[in-house]
Amino acid sequence: MKPLIKKILDQHGNNLIGALDDLGGYYVCPKDPNGKRLGPVVGYAGRDKLGRQKVGDLYANFAVMEQYPTILHHFAESLEAFSQIDDLGIDSFCGAPMGGLAFANLLAHIYEVRYFYPEKKVLAVGTPTEREKSQLIFSRHEIVRRERVAWVEDVANNFSTGDDGIELIQDGGAEVVVIVTLLNRSPFVGRVFKTRRGKEIPVACGVLMPMPQYEQADPAVAEDIKNGNFVPKPKNEWDRCVEAMEKYSSR
Repeated sequence: MKPLIKKILDQHGNNLIGALDDLGGYYVCPKDPNGKRLGPVVGYAGRDKLGRQKVGDLYANFAVMEQYPTILHHFAESLEAFSQIDDLGIDSFCGAPMGGLAFANLLAHIYEVRYFYPEKKVLAVGTPTEREKSQLIFSRHEIVRRERVAWVEDVANNFSTGDDGIELIQDGGAEVVVIVTLLNRSPFVGRVFKTRRGKEIPVACGVLMPMPQYEQADPAVAEDIKNGNFVPKPKNEWDRCVEAMEKYSSR
């Protein structure tokens, strides 16, 4: 086993967030003693009534961990929350693009079943203050009728992507029986998600850790947004987030 992987597994055991942090994939916005932000607020997938991204001070970048399948495999097999999917008779794991693809592929390998995923069709390109807008379509892979499907994401928050994907799968004649996610950071959804159509689906999450989120007009973040202290898509400016933490870690 490579030294880095051994170090992470030896030091963190079943501590998923600790391992992610050690790999450099966990952002906590640094602040001075008066609460003034010394690093940027980060954009989330959720949107307000005006279509603007919601924002916050924390971000779990599992794109860092997915580059180490051995570590991801360890958590897939060791975290107790994922054991609840053992008896569901799952026929396939569907990964949500892009964060859920690596994890869904790994789970399909562990359970020796099929893996598939939808793709994103871009409806509107991103701007300096907004993520791109897109919709899910199945073009590369197909939905198989009567399959029992696990919908897989790396991080779940407002579950909007899941809701869209689940509708597509259900309309294609398959059934989504569980949502699997490494981190559920939603302030509103716990162990069960109720879809727009009223279907209740269990959520198997490695870590349930609600993270505060704000609308951009909220006084808690409005000044940062106005001053450009904002990263709409953290994965694309991850160096900026890491540099802020490193610069102010000793303060």
